[in-house]
Amino acid sequence: MAKTDTQSNNNSLAAILIAVWAVVLLIAFFANRGDDVGSIGQLIGNLGGGAVFGAGIVDSFVGAVVAVLWLASCFGMGNSYRRLDKLEQSPRHSHVLELVRDIVLGIATWSLIFFALGGPGSYSTSLACLTLAVGLFSAIFGVLRLRKIKNESRVPERPSIFDRVLLILIAIPVLLSFIASLAPPTAKDTLLYHFSVPKQFIAQGGNAVIEGNIASYLALGTEMHVVWAMLLGNIVSERAAEAAAGATVWLFFPLLLAAIFGIARETGISRRWALMAVLMAATVPTAYHVAASAYIDVALALYVLLATYSLTRWWKTLDKNWLILMAIFLGAALSAKLTTLFVMAAFALVILFRVRKAQESEPDRIGKIAAFGFGAFLLAGVIASPWYLRTWAETGSPIFPFYMSIWEGKAPGWDVDRSNLFQMMNSQYGGANKNALDYLLAPWNISVTAQPEIAANFDGVLGVAFLIGLPLLIFALWKLELSVEAKIFSGVALVMFLFWLFSSQQLRYLLPILPLLAITIAAAVESMSDRRDVLNKSAKFAIGFAAIACIAASSAWFLQKAPLRVVLGGETPDAYLIRNIDYYPYYQWLNTETPTDAKVWLINMRRDSYHLDRPYFSDYLFEDVTLRKWIWESNSADELREKAKAAGFNYILARHDFLFGYDRSTLVDDDKPRAVNEAKLRMAREVLMDQVNTVRSDNKFSLVKVF
Repeated sequence: MAKTDTQSNNNSLAAILIAVWAVVLLIAFFANRGDDVGSIGQLIGNLGGGAVFGAGIVDSFVGAVVAVLWLASCFGMGNSYRRLDKLEQSPRHSHVLELVRDIVLGIATWSLIFFALGGPGSYSTSLACLTLAVGLFSAIFGVLRLRKIKNESRVPERPSIFDRVLLILIAIPVLLSFIASLAPPTAKDTLLYHFSVPKQFIAQGGNAVIEGNIASYLALGTEMHVVWAMLLGNIVSERAAEAAAGATVWLFFPLLLAAIFGIARETGISRRWALMAVLMAATVPTAYHVAASAYIDVALALYVLLATYSLTRWWKTLDKNWLILMAIFLGAALSAKLTTLFVMAAFALVILFRVRKAQESEPDRIGKIAAFGFGAFLLAGVIASPWYLRTWAETGSPIFPFYMSIWEGKAPGWDVDRSNLFQMMNSQYGGANKNALDYLLAPWNISVTAQPEIAANFDGVLGVAFLIGLPLLIFALWKLELSVEAKIFSGVALVMFLFWLFSSQQLRYLLPILPLLAITIAAAVESMSDRRDVLNKSAKFAIGFAAIACIAASSAWFLQKAPLRVVLGGETPDAYLIRNIDYYPYYQWLNTETPTDAKVWLINMRRDSYHLDRPYFSDYLFEDVTLRKWIWESNSADELREKAKAAGFNYILARHDFLFGYDRSTLVDDDKPRAVNEAKLRMAREVLMDQVNTVRSDNKFSLVKVF
C-alpha cells in the first residue's frame, strides 16, 4: 500500500508539473500568434462579401466525387493483394488499419501503373476512365470480401461525451482542409510543380521532362494521382479538374489519421488515448496547410507510418511478408521524396539491433534475418527506381537536381552553382549561422516561435501539444517498459529528427515523425497511469487545450484565404485568386488580352506556371539569374531589350520591389565598384519600368511589352 501511495503522490506531482508546463507553453504560443489567432475577429469578415452559392458548386462536387472514386479504385487494387491473407494478425487486430493498408497498397500500385502509361505518351481521359473502371470493378470484390470479415476482436466501447468532443475537434481541421483543397490553388509549391507539372504532363500526353521546369526531374509518385484526377475532372471542366486534384491529395490526411488510430489500437492503447494521438496529429497547423494545399508531406507521413509499423511487426514475428509490406511503403515514400533515405537510415539501425537480438535467441538465423531485412531496402529501391532511372538517363545523375557537387548532372537551366545555392537556401530554414544553442532550443522554437512563410522561423507552425507530451515520453522510455512498437517508433522519430535538425529545418519536413510521436506519447501516458489517475487527466486536458490552440491557428489560416464561397460557387475563381495572389491580375490580363502564342519572361514571379496560359520562360527557383547574366553582358538598356527580343519574349513580367535597392538587390556584384553596380541597376530599371512600353504596373510588379 505504501508503494501505491508513493506512486499516487508522484503522479499527483507530475500532474501539477504537466499542468504548469502546459500553461507556460500555451501563454508563449499565443504570444507569437498575433498575425493569425490574434486577428480571428477581423478575419471572420472574409467569409462574407457576396453570394454564398452559385454554379461553381457543381465543379467542387464533381471534384469530390472524382476523389471518392479514386479512393475506391485504390481500395480495389490494394485489396487484390491476396498474399496479405497470410500475414500474422496482431491479437488486437484493427480492421480500420487493414482497410487503410489496402488502400495505400492500391495507391502505390496505381502510381507505378500511371508512370508506366506515361512513357508511351498515353495520358488521356479515355485511358483514365478505363483504369478507373478496372479499379472500381476490383473494389466490388473487395467490398464483398469485407462483408465476410468478422467484427473487431475487441468488445465495442460506448463512446463517452469526452470521446465525442475529441471527434468534433479532430473533424474541424479535417473539414476546413477539405473545403480549402477544393478551392483554386494558391500555395507556392503547388503552383510551381504539384499541379503545374501534372497539367503540363496532360498537355504533352506523357511524363517526359518539361523543358525549363527542373521539378519535372523529381520523383513525382504522388503527383501521378493528380494527373489522373485532372484527366477525370476535365470531363466536366478545368475548374472541376483542379478541385478533383486537390480533393484527391487531401484524402491522404484522413487516411493518415485513420492509420494512427488503427495502429494505436493494435498496440494496446485505449480508444480514448488512440483518439488523443489522432487529435495531436490532426490539429498541427502545418498539417492543415499541407492537406489544404495539395502538398505531398502528409502522403509521405502516411507511407512512413505504415512502413514503420510493418517494421515493428517484422521485429516481433520475423515474417518476411511484413518486410515486403515495409518495402512497398518505403518504395512509395521514395517515389514521393528523396528524403526517404533518412527514414531508411533509421530502419537500418533497427534491423541491426534485431540481428543483434537474434544472436542470443536464434543464432542460426542471423544471416537469413539480416539478408531479408536489408534485402527489403533493395525491393523498395526497385519499386521507386523508375523515377530515378528516368532522371539518371536524362541528366546523368539519379538524384538530380540535388547534391551536384557530389554526383554531377546536366540539364538546361541548372548547374552545380545553382544546386549549391539551393542547398544553402534550404539551410536558411530555422535561421542562418546556427550555433549549439539554436540546436538545443529547436524543440521549443518549432513548438512556440515558429511562423508560416518565414524561413528563419521554420516556415510553419507545430503547436505545443508534442512538447507537452515529450517529458512524459522521455520519462516512460527511461523508467518504464514500453512496448516494442513504442520503442521503435521513438527511435525512428529521433533519428529522423536529427537528420532534419542538421539539414533543412523546414517544419513540414517533420510531419512524417509526428504520427510516430503521437502514438508513443499516448502509450507513455497510459503506461504511467490508468484512466482515472490524476496524471492521465492532467495530460489529457493539457494536450486537449494545446490542440484547441492549434485549431484556432488553422482556423485563422482558413479565414485568411476564405475559400468557402468559391467552393460553393458564390465567388468566381478569378475573384478568389485576385484576393489571394497579388500578381494574378497580371496573369489574368495576359491570359485574356494577348495572342495565344505570346511568350512571357517571368522574373521573380514564384515561377507560377499553373495559372499562366501562355508560353513562358522562367529560371527555376533563382528567378533572376538570366536577368543578372544579361545585364552584366549588356552595355545599355537597348542591348538588354534586344537580348529579350532575340529570345522570343513578347512581354516581361517582373516583381521589382527588391531588385533596385542597392543593399538587397540580387543583381549587384559585390566584386564590382558601387558606381558600376548602380549603372547596371539603372539599366534594369529602364527596361523593367519602361514608361513607354509598360502595360500595367504597381509598387511591386511591372508588365512591359518588348518591341
